[in-house]
Amino acid sequence: MERSTLFALLATLLYAVANVLIEHKFAKLNSLTIMLFYAVPIFFFGLVGRQIIGPSDPSLTLPVGSEMILLIILGLIIAGADYFYISAYTNKGGLLTITSILAMMPVVASLLKFALTRAWPNWWEVGGYLLALGAVLMVAKGSTTT
Repeated sequence: MERSTLFALLATLLYAVANVLIEHKFAKLNSLTIMLFYAVPIFFFGLVGRQIIGPSDPSLTLPVGSEMILLIILGLIIAGADYFYISAYTNKGGLLTITSILAMMPVVASLLKFALTRAWPNWWEVGGYLLALGAVLMVAKGSTTT
């Protein structure tokens, strides 16, 4: 198994745990409160990781100039996405509905990529998008009937 695949699988598992925790334990809290408390460990994880790995890994050099500005913008984008994602739970959204809607992320990302590169998706990708859409519609319908 490729390392990238393993990382993606582990991320999926950890995000699944986070989704269940947010829905069952923290949805009663304010979204910004939740973000504040989970951002602290992220900061320390990055800081300690840089100190442990930093001297031996040249990829851990700090960005400068426009690259640093783009990373700060990326941080703002991720913070905004997290706010709306957590707010979906704190506004009484259900686990299956929210995670199913997120299954459409590859479709949206592909549309954004097309807007930037003008590269069309292949037939396999289009088939996957249609399956993702079908999954979202099925879960949404199932959520309203139970």
